[in-house]
Amino acid sequence: MDRPRIAPPLSLPTPLYMLPASPLNKSVLIPLYLLLLSTAVTAQQAINDSLQIQLSSHTKNDTTKVKILNQLARSHFASDVAAAAKYGAEALHLSDSLHYAPGKIWAWRNLALVENTKGHLDQQMQLTLNALRLAETLGDSYTLGVLNNDVGNIFTELNTPRDALVYLKKSLAIKLKRNEKTEIAKTLNNIGSAYIALKIPDSAMLFLEKAEKLKLELNDQRGLAFTYENMGIVAMLQHRYNDALRFHQLSATYYKNAGNLPGVVKSSLNLAEIQTKLGDLKGAEKNLEKARLLNDTLGNVKNEMIYFKIRYELDSARKDFVSAFASYKEFSSRNIDFFNAEKGRLISRSQEKYESEKKQRENILLKKEQHMHLATIQQQRVLVLSAAALFLALLLITVMVYRLYKRQQELYLELNNKNREVSMQNRIILEQNATLENLNQVKDKIFSVISHDLRSPLAILEGLLFLLKDEKIDPVQFRIYTDELWRDVKNTAYMMDNMLQWASNQMKGIGVKADDFDVTLVLNREFELLQTLARQKEVKLSHELNKAIMVYADPDMIRLVLRNLINNAIKFTPSGGEVLITAIQHSDLAEITVKDNGTGIPVENQHRIFSNIYYSTTGTRNEKGCGLGLHLSKDFVERNHGQIWFNSMPGSGSSFTFTVPLSEEPEINPRAYTVVVQDHPLGGVSVLRR
Repeated sequence: MDRPRIAPPLSLPTPLYMLPASPLNKSVLIPLYLLLLSTAVTAQQAINDSLQIQLSSHTKNDTTKVKILNQLARSHFASDVAAAAKYGAEALHLSDSLHYAPGKIWAWRNLALVENTKGHLDQQMQLTLNALRLAETLGDSYTLGVLNNDVGNIFTELNTPRDALVYLKKSLAIKLKRNEKTEIAKTLNNIGSAYIALKIPDSAMLFLEKAEKLKLELNDQRGLAFTYENMGIVAMLQHRYNDALRFHQLSATYYKNAGNLPGVVKSSLNLAEIQTKLGDLKGAEKNLEKARLLNDTLGNVKNEMIYFKIRYELDSARKDFVSAFASYKEFSSRNIDFFNAEKGRLISRSQEKYESEKKQRENILLKKEQHMHLATIQQQRVLVLSAAALFLALLLITVMVYRLYKRQQELYLELNNKNREVSMQNRIILEQNATLENLNQVKDKIFSVISHDLRSPLAILEGLLFLLKDEKIDPVQFRIYTDELWRDVKNTAYMMDNMLQWASNQMKGIGVKADDFDVTLVLNREFELLQTLARQKEVKLSHELNKAIMVYADPDMIRLVLRNLINNAIKFTPSGGEVLITAIQHSDLAEITVKDNGTGIPVENQHRIFSNIYYSTTGTRNEKGCGLGLHLSKDFVERNHGQIWFNSMPGSGSSFTFTVPLSEEPEINPRAYTVVVQDHPLGGVSVLRR
C-alpha cells in the first residue's frame, strides 16, 4: 500500500511529517468522527455489511471463508483496528488448519498492517517477512510485488531508507513487468518517501510527480491522499510553506473522502504544523485538537510524541511559555522512550552483527588450525614413506590392490548408471504403452459408434432416396417419413458432435476459453432447433429464462451441455410429455435445471450416468445415442468450475441440474427475453425471441 514518509522526531528542529497523538474523551470522539467521515463511512459500511452477510451465509470452513475473512480484515483496517485484528487472526487460524498458503500470506499481511497503526514496527516487520518467505516458495509475482513494497515501507519508517530502497525498487521492477498501473503508482510514492528520509527532496519530488500523474489518470483518490501528503513534506523541507499548506489540504480532503482514520489524523497534524509556521494559530489549534481526539482510537504512541512537539511549537508562538514548557516535557519523555526503543533495536541488530562476525572469525581460526593439522599430517606421511622404503614391495602390492579397488568402484558406478538408464527407458515405454492403449480405446469407441449407431440412419436415408430416385415411392409418400427421418438425422448429427468433442478431449484435451456471456441468449439460439425436435415427438418444450444471466465460462462448452441435457430430456419423454428449463441465480453462481416427466432412469442404472462406463439406451421412439453426451457434459461443467447432478424417479421423469459461475461484472444493459410460439400459416409452429 501507499506510505507517506514518517520521520521520527528525535530533536526539536526536525520537521514533523506524520501521525497523530494523545488520549481523549471518547464521548467527544464518536460524534466528531462520524461528522468528519460520515459519507465515506456509509460507503465502507455497505461493503462491510455485504462481506458480513457473505460470512454469515457461508458456514463451511474452507478457502472461500478464508478469503471473506481476509477481505473483512482489509476493509476494517482504516476504520476499526480491533475488528481488523479479529478477522485477520481468524483467517490465519483457518488457513493454518487447511494448509492454505495464500490465505496465510494475506492474513499475516493484514495483521502486519494492524501492528503498523499501533506503531509496532518490529511486529509488523516480522509478520511481513513471514508472508514474504512463504510467497517466495509459491512464486506469485503479484504477491511478491506487494510484500516487497511493504518491507520497504517498514524500513522507511524505521529510518533506514537505504535498506528500504532495495526492496522498493525490487517491487517496482516486478510491478512494471506486470504493467499494474495502480500498484506502480503506490511504489513510486513509497520510493519518494524513502528519498524524503534521505533528505534528497529533488529525487523524492521526481518520483512523487510520476505517482501523481498515474493516480490522476486512474482517478485513484485514496492513493492521491498519500502522494499529496509526501509532496507537502517535500515542500516543508524546502521551506515552501504555502505550497506545503496547499498539498496538505488536498491530502486532508482525500483522506476524509476515503474514510481513512489514520490518514485524517496525519493530515490534521501536518496542517497544524504548517499553520503554526505560517502564523495561523487558530487553524493550527483546531487541527491539532482534532488529531488528538481521533488518535485515541488508534492508540499510536508515536503520534502522541508528535502531538506534544507541535503543541510546544504552537504554545511558543502564542508566547504561552508555561504551557510550552509542559508540552516540551511531555514530548521529551516520549521522545526518550522512542529513542530508547530505537536504540534497543539498533543494539539488538548490532549484537546480531557482532555474533555473526564472531562466528566468521571463529571459522577462520578453525580453518587455520585445520591447515596446520594437515601440514603436520603431510610431514608425518613423508617420514612414514621414507621409513617404509625397505617395504617397497609391500607398498607396490598395496597400490595395485588400491587401483583394482578403484577400478571396481568405477565399474560398479557405471553399472548403476546403466541400470538407471534402463529403468528410465522402461518407464518411458510403459507411459507410451498407456498412451497407445488410451488412443486404441478412443479408436475402438469411434469405430463402434460409426459401425453401430451412425450407419443405421444413413442406411434408412439411402434406402428412401433410392426409392424416390427410381420413382418406386412418390413424393407424397416420401413426406410421410420426412419428419421421422429428419429427427433421426438430427440425433445422428448431435451424436457425431458429441463423439468428435469426446475424441478431441481424449486425444489432445480441449482448452477452456472462458468469457463473460449471457446464458439466456445461448439457450435461445439453440432453442428453435430443439423446439422442432420436440414438436416431432409432440413434446412440449419451454423455458423460464426471461432475463439476462451473465456467467463466466466457455460459451461453446455450456452450449453443448445445454443441448445434450435438453436433447436427452426430449429423447426419453413420450408424446404428450413436457420438458421445462429453469434457472436460479445465487450470490456467485447460476443454477440451471432441465426437467422432464418422461420415463426416468432405472435405479440399477443410475450409478452409471456420470461414470467412465459409456452408458446408452434408446429413446421412447428408438432414438439412439453413443453414450458420450452426459459424460462429456460433466467434464465440461467441471472444467468451468461448476457441478452437475440429477434426480430421477422411474416412470415419473428426471431433472438434471448444473451450476456455472456468475460474471463478476454484470451486463450494463440487461435484456429481457420472451419466447413466443405461434402457428405458421403454412403449417407447423415458429418461435420468436425478443
